[in-house]
Amino acid sequence: MFNMGEDMMKQWAENWEKLMGDQLEKLVTNEKFISEMSKSIAATMTGKAVYSKMLDEQMAAMNLPSRTDIVKIMQKLTDIEERLVDLTEKFEDYVDANENRPAAAAAAGAAPEAKGKKHKK
Repeated sequence: MFNMGEDMMKQWAENWEKLMGDQLEKLVTNEKFISEMSKSIAATMTGKAVYSKMLDEQMAAMNLPSRTDIVKIMQKLTDIEERLVDLTEKFEDYVDANENRPAAAAAAGAAPEAKGKKHKK
């Protein structure tokens, strides 16, 4: 008995899918429908742009950052972070280069400094 209800639901779903598929296929091939949908989408996008502009103005009036402001700040923070990473890498390379210098070169660099101090006395 349960299988009979399941079969009915399956048949109903298949019929519904076929009917909807046929109707949607007719709509998609209908030039007037396509034209009206295009106009509707264009009007929606225009409305969204107007809404976004008004929202930005309201946020500015309340002295709050808009989404645009926050995106600009995030871009600047990302730029700063990239520069900081570059400087950190350069500094680490500099430190590594100085640590790997031979001890003699380091000692030779310190010797003239010591001689200079003796002459001043």
